[in-house]
Amino acid sequence: MTRSTRLQQTMPKPKKPQSLLRDDFSFPTFSGLPKEPEKELNLKYHDACLFKFKPKKHWCFLGEIVDSVGLERVTLRVKDKDGQIGTIRLYTDDGGKALDPRIEKGHTVAVLYGEQHCFTDMSVGIRVEDASNIKIIPCSLEQLLKASDDMAVLREGQPTQCGSCGKADCKALVGVQWFTTRRWEKFQECFSF
Repeated sequence: MTRSTRLQQTMPKPKKPQSLLRDDFSFPTFSGLPKEPEKELNLKYHDACLFKFKPKKHWCFLGEIVDSVGLERVTLRVKDKDGQIGTIRLYTDDGGKALDPRIEKGHTVAVLYGEQHCFTDMSVGIRVEDASNIKIIPCSLEQLLKASDDMAVLREGQPTQCGSCGKADCKALVGVQWFTTRRWEKFQECFSF
């Protein structure tokens, strides 16, 4: 073993900056989502205030659409960052019909303040009642996470891709930029899409 090889092995490797969307606290998987506070209060995510619960911090679920059904209300089957498949049901005024044209397998769905909900059929998923809490991002979850990783290593002032060319990588970058312009750690008022 040469001296330079020994030095390389003993020198600590520089840490890459944490990618925002890989933060499991602000962007939890299905199993990491808090339960509805009426069922089980999670003090990491909620504050209890006189007869109601308010978020303590911001969080957003991200999942890649693997299937969708839209009979009475739109129901999505999505895969999270860990590969777990779960359900999102839209209980918005229109049953999610306004979102329907943008729903496509392989695209990513983002749900602000999603909570584990037990549906009447005994399945557990996310119940979305407010249409401003859900958004379809026209790229895969993998592309979105990669764009987040890329943005984490960019230096301030360094140019990013255009976002207007229509390429999947640029669409992912535009999707990530919405998330990076917000402060996730401290709650003041609810975000909306």
